[in-house]
Amino acid sequence: MSAPLPLQTTPTGSFTSPPTPPATEEKSSTIIPQILAAVRRHRDGHSLSAGKHWLRFPLDVYEYGDLESQLRKVNLWDHYEHKLRHDYFPSANIFVLRMPGSLHESFLSYITKDFLRQLDIIAQSDSPSAVFAGDIENSASAEINFEDPEYGPHQPDASFQHPEAQYPGVILELSYSQKKRDLPRLANEYILGSDADIRVVIGIDVEYKGSKKASVSIWHPQIGVNDMGEKELVALQTVTDQLFRDDVGNLVSDPQAILQLRLEDFGTEAFGAKFTDLTQSIHISAESLFHFLERAEAKARRLKQKEGLVRSTKPWVRKRRRDSTPPEQLDSDREGIYAEQEQRAAKKAMKDDGSYKASSSKQK
Repeated sequence: MSAPLPLQTTPTGSFTSPPTPPATEEKSSTIIPQILAAVRRHRDGHSLSAGKHWLRFPLDVYEYGDLESQLRKVNLWDHYEHKLRHDYFPSANIFVLRMPGSLHESFLSYITKDFLRQLDIIAQSDSPSAVFAGDIENSASAEINFEDPEYGPHQPDASFQHPEAQYPGVILELSYSQKKRDLPRLANEYILGSDADIRVVIGIDVEYKGSKKASVSIWHPQIGVNDMGEKELVALQTVTDQLFRDDVGNLVSDPQAILQLRLEDFGTEAFGAKFTDLTQSIHISAESLFHFLERAEAKARRLKQKEGLVRSTKPWVRKRRRDSTPPEQLDSDREGIYAEQEQRAAKKAMKDDGSYKASSSKQK
């Protein structure tokens, strides 16, 4: 990975702005039912095509505050909390539902396993930093909350954290086309929201519409001096869209696409006073990333085509489900009522005035 670049000023408008919200309260009130409908579809097992795993909704802070109670009313809260990931950007009034598929999760697991394998090698050595390396944990998608209310909660694809640290040191995000435009915004949220305690944000983007490109981007915190002579913290992109797979699916053996980290990246600077040597390198090559992605895609195809191994015999006559309890029946009835309301709200949302549609389309 190349050395950090000089501080650069991010041009105005380089981040995607949220659509201009509808003018009427009635139109605004259709957003939460749309979110409920999306959660319900996921719970009911409706599959999503590649690129449809990052759903964005314009949602102000008041609506976001009401979302939990609405999810609980229709018995979707548990699924939302345990099966989905979500993000909120209060500065932009954007809410995101993450709906990762099997390919996404498999690719992610191969990368995290490799990071943990290398950390374990250091932990088993006689290095002064062995104890530090052994303590780093995969915090997976545990929700990250910041003290500054300008930065909302996020559930990353993967995160690596020392148990004594408030925040993970390294964040890993996998993206398709819809999510890629929000990666710079996410990197800013993580790095600025944590006051640079999150030291590396890795974004891996995989294209599927007319291309098989796959690339790596990396962000680090950097302190620079602005035009007024004040020090300011920024999230600096040090690696930008470095390919490790080309348009047609061939390996691109690019040294810039290597995920090159130092052990110190996995914890806040405060650990430097306790551990004197955190310079060991941890890296994943372009060849390894390519292999992990190909393996994940092969697994996803096998599952989709139902070619995975299953047991050859079924020595039973029937399968007995557990008996339903009366409260469950009541909940089901109530869900039916809310499902109808969600459908009506979704239809209303499609009839938004032309100015809203125009402002939304400009952001895409």
